Amino acid sequence: MTRSITPGRSRIARWVVGIVLIGHGLIHGMGSVEIWGVADLDQLTGEPSFNIGAAATDLLAVAWLIALLVLIAAGGAVLARRDWWRTLAIVGVVVSQSVIVVWWDDAATGTIPNLLVITAVVLADRWGLSSRPAADAG
Repeated sequence: MTRSITPGRSRIARWVVGIVLIGHGLIHGMGSVEIWGVADLDQLTGEPSFNIGAAATDLLAVAWLIALLVLIAAGGAVLARRDWWRTLAIVGVVVSQSVIVVWWDDAATGTIPNLLVITAVVLADRWGLSSRPAADAG
């Protein structure tokens, strides 16, 4: 028997998950701006952890932006109580973790929010994140 949390806690869980998704997405912007030299962030080298070549580096800089957009969209969707937030979150985590692996020296800690997002996806029904309540529909 799986029990959902109370409506008040469900609201808090929704906001926490939404903020984690949006915040994690925004942080992905740092990858692209560092790689393309738009900004010089002291915390980042902008260099892949292994040699992938200039063309692949530029292509994967775009992947940082894709992760940014998809994770922010997932955060907005969970806040709007849309079930498809989980699909976006999974896609975002896959893209995110892919670029994190390539830039491991700069971005390894990004694995932590990815694990939190996967946990939220798995526990969405239990945490009351699965859909809009009938009373709120419309």
